[in-house]
Amino acid sequence: MTAARVVFAEHGVEGASVEVICERAGFTRGAFYSNFADRSDLVLAIIEQGIAFQFAAAQSAIATMKSAGDRAPEELVAIALSALTGSGAALGTDRHDVITDHALMLHAARDPELRQAYLGFVDVCNEQVAALIRDALDHARITLTVPLEVAVQLLVATHDHLQTLGLFDETRADPSLIGALLAAISRPVDQADPPPARLG
Repeated sequence: MTAARVVFAEHGVEGASVEVICERAGFTRGAFYSNFADRSDLVLAIIEQGIAFQFAAAQSAIATMKSAGDRAPEELVAIALSALTGSGAALGTDRHDVITDHALMLHAARDPELRQAYLGFVDVCNEQVAALIRDALDHARITLTVPLEVAVQLLVATHDHLQTLGLFDETRADPSLIGALLAAISRPVDQADPPPARLG
C-alpha cells in the first residue's frame, strides 16, 4: 500500500499497473492478489487507511488539548489546532500524500463501481469528525453558532482547500485559517445563545 501511494502520486491511478506497484514494493503479482482482489480493491483499502490516519491525528490532538488542564476556551482550541497542524503529516499536507488522495478521489469519481463506496467512506469520516468536534467543544466549553453538520462541512472544505493550495505554494496553506473559521462559528458557552438545532 505504501508503494502504491507513491506510484499513484507519480503516475495517477490509471497509469499505475499492478506490475509497476509490485516492482516498487518488491513483491510478486501473486503476493498482490493474495491481499487484494484487483486494483480497485487496493484503491478502497488506501482510501480507508488514509481516513483512519486522519482520524487518529485528530484524536491525538484532542487528547493533547484535554491533558492541558483547566484553561480558557480559546487557549484550549489553540492547543488542539497547534497539535494538529504542528506536523504537516497530521493534516495530510505531505505533497505526495495530497496528490495521491486527489488521484484516488478522481479515480473513484470516474469508476461507477467505486463512487458509492467512496461516498460511504466520506460519510463515515464526517461522522467521526463530528463526534470528535462535539467532544472537543464540550471539553473547551464552546458551542457552535451553526449546526454541527454545517460546521463539519465548513471545516473539511477549508482543510481540503489548504491541501490544494499547498500543492502549488506551501506558504499559502496557512493552517490558522481553520482556527479563524472555528472562531467565527463558535462562542464560549457562557456567552452563547442556545445551541442551534441539528439538521435533519
